[in-house]
Amino acid sequence: MKLSNLILKAIFFTALVSTFLGFIINTIFEYNNFQKEKEHIKKEFIKQKKSEVKREVNKAFNYILYHESMIKSEVKRKLRNRVYDAYSIAYKIFNDNKNKKTEKEIKYLIVAALKNISYEHGAYFFINSNKGRAVLFDKNSFLDTYKDVWNLQDIKGNYIIKRQSNIAQVQAEGFINNYFKKPNQSNDKQYAKISFIKLFEPYDWHIGMGEYIDEITVDSKNEILEYISSLRFGKDGYIFVNSMDKKALVFDGRKLSPPKDYPNDILFQKQTDTVKNKDGDFFFYKFKKLNTIKEYPKLAFVKKYDNWGWIIGAGVYIDEIDNELAKKESQITNVIISQTITILIIFFIILIIIFFVSKKITSYIESNILNLLQLFKASSYSLEEIDVSKFTFKEFKTIAKSLNRTLRLRNKAEKKVNDLMDIINKNVNISTTDTKGKIIDVNDSFCKLSGFSKKELLGKSHNIVRHPDTPKEIYKQMWESLSNGIKWDGELKNIKKNGDTYWVYITIHPNYQNEKLVGYTAIRQDITDKKRVEYLSITDELTQTYNRRYFNTKIEEEINRAKRNDYYLGFLMLDIDYFKFYNDTYGHQAGDIALEKIATILKSHTSRASDFAFRLGGEEFGILFSYKDEEESLNYANLIRSEIEGLKIEHKTSAVTPFITASFGLVVRKGEDIQSVHMIYKLADEALYNAKAGGRNKVFVSN
Repeated sequence: MKLSNLILKAIFFTALVSTFLGFIINTIFEYNNFQKEKEHIKKEFIKQKKSEVKREVNKAFNYILYHESMIKSEVKRKLRNRVYDAYSIAYKIFNDNKNKKTEKEIKYLIVAALKNISYEHGAYFFINSNKGRAVLFDKNSFLDTYKDVWNLQDIKGNYIIKRQSNIAQVQAEGFINNYFKKPNQSNDKQYAKISFIKLFEPYDWHIGMGEYIDEITVDSKNEILEYISSLRFGKDGYIFVNSMDKKALVFDGRKLSPPKDYPNDILFQKQTDTVKNKDGDFFFYKFKKLNTIKEYPKLAFVKKYDNWGWIIGAGVYIDEIDNELAKKESQITNVIISQTITILIIFFIILIIIFFVSKKITSYIESNILNLLQLFKASSYSLEEIDVSKFTFKEFKTIAKSLNRTLRLRNKAEKKVNDLMDIINKNVNISTTDTKGKIIDVNDSFCKLSGFSKKELLGKSHNIVRHPDTPKEIYKQMWESLSNGIKWDGELKNIKKNGDTYWVYITIHPNYQNEKLVGYTAIRQDITDKKRVEYLSITDELTQTYNRRYFNTKIEEEINRAKRNDYYLGFLMLDIDYFKFYNDTYGHQAGDIALEKIATILKSHTSRASDFAFRLGGEEFGILFSYKDEEESLNYANLIRSEIEGLKIEHKTSAVTPFITASFGLVVRKGEDIQSVHMIYKLADEALYNAKAGGRNKVFVSN
C-alpha cells in the first residue's frame, strides 16, 4: 500500500473517530454539568430569596418596634417644648406690662394670648392657680368668675388639680398621667391623657398642656402603615400587613383606609399558622404580581408584632428561576448545535485537505514531514515563523503558512495578554505576603495608591499602611478567617506615606502549593470617593458631628459590641440650657455659631475609635463612649460640661449663669445589663430631665 494512501486512510479514520468521540464526550459532559448546576442554582436562588425577604420583613418589624418606643418620648418632648413656649409668651407679657398695667389687665392679656392656640388632635393650653382656681379651663377663661376645681377627680379617683399644683410647687415642672374627657364631645367619657405642667411664678399659676394617648397611637399606626406601604425591594417586592382579626391593613403594596377583610381564607390561615413561631417563618404559595391578575409561585416570610396584633410579611416571586434555567438550557442546546456544525465543517475541510495532500505525496514526504516537525518545534520555542522555502511540496508550504499564521496569532495574543497584565498592574492594587504577613510582592498600582515604593514595601507587613483608627477587632476577624483557609473581604481604612487617608475594598485569598499554605494574595479597590459620600450621609451639616440617622445604627452596633466583649458602655445626652431664649435674643445665626463651638468640644473628646458624638436634633447632642467604670464616665461628662461653660458664650437670658451652659443625662451600663436601645435612650432622657429639674448645668447619672 502506498504511504500516501495509508496516511490518507489513517488520518481520515482517526479524524472521524476522534471528532465523533470528542463530540459525544463533550455533549455528555455539558449536559451533566448543566443538571448539577441546575440544582445548585435552584438551591442558591431560594436561599438568597429567603435571606432577602426575611431581611426586608425584619427591617419593617424593627421600624415599628422603634417607632412605638419613641411615641411617648416624642409626645413628652413636644408637650414640654409647647408649654415652654406658652411660659415664654406669658412671662414676656408679664415683663412688658408689669409697670404699665394692672395685675388684672396683665392676666387678661396672658389668657387671651394662650386661649386660642391649639395644635393637632385639638391640644390646648390650660391655666390653674396652685390653690385650685380655674383660670383657663377647657378652652374657656374664668378670670371673671370663680371656678373651684381643687377637688376635680378623673374616673380613677385621681385629684387632677391637686396633683398638678403639687408638681408645680415642688418640682417647678413635670409630667402627669390622668383621664379627661375630650373637648367638644357630647358625652362624659374620659380618655387616658399625658400632660406637662410648669410653674408660672408671678401669679402662683401652673400652665400646662396634654395629649390623649389613643389619638397619638392611632396617628402613629397610620404613619407607620403609610411608610410600610411605600417600601419596595427587588423587582416586585413589597411589605404587607394584616391584623390577627383578619383585616388587611397594607395589601398589594397599598395602605387600605379603612382596612378591609382579608380576601383569601386559606392564605390568611397559612399566615396565622406560620407566625406561631415567635421569630417568624417561611411558607410557599401563589399570588398575583402588582398590576396583574395572573398568579405566580411565591415565597413569603411573616412575623407577628404582638403589641398591636399585626402580621408583618413580604413575599418574593420565584418564577424567575424557571426563566433563568430555560435560558440556560437553551444556551446549552445552542452550544451543542453550534459545536456539531463546527465539527462537521472541520471534518469536511480536513477531508478535502487529505485528498489533495495524498495526490502530491512523493518519496520526499517523510523528509518533508520530519523537516516540518523540526522547524515547527524550533519555531514553538523561538516564536519565529517557519521558512516556507525549505519545503518541496505546496501542501507542506500551505501547512507551514498556516502554522505561521497561528504563530502570528499566538504572538498577537501574547501581546494582548501582556498589555492586559500591564493594565492590571497599573490599575488593580495587588500585593502578596508570606504566611507571616510579610510583603513579598506588590504591583505598581499598589505603590501609586499608597505612596510607598516597592523597595520600601518589600519585607514589611501591611501595618505600614494601616490606619490607627481601624479597630483591632477587624484584623482579628480577618486573621481568624485566613488561618482557617477562608478568604476574607471587607472595607479597610488605610494611610498613605504622606499621611493622607484612603479607603479600599479588599479581598484576600490564601495561596496553596501542593495543598500547603504558602501565603496570601490581596486585591484592593479604591473606594475613597464612595466613603466620602457615605460620610456626608451620616454627618450633621452644621456641626460636622454624626447625625441622628447614624446614631440609630451605631447605638445598636455598640450595644452588641459591649455585650460581646463584656465592657461598660456609656451614653451621654446633653441639652443646651435655655437655648430657645438664646436664639430669640441673639438670633439663629449666633445660635448656629454656638452649636458649632460646642460640637468642636464634643468632637475633641471623641477622638478614640470607640467614641462617637451625635447631634440628635436641635440643641440636643449625644455621645457614645466606653470607660472602665461609672466614676471615670462621670469625670468624663463633667469635663465636657465645664469646657462648654468655659467657652464663656454670653447668654444673658439664661437662668443659670450669664453664659451658655448645658445639662447632661448619663447612663453607664455593662454589656450584659443592657436590654435594648430604648432602655438606654429612656434612662438618659430621664437623667437629662432630672439634671434640668435640679437646676441645670450639671450631670445627672441614671441609677
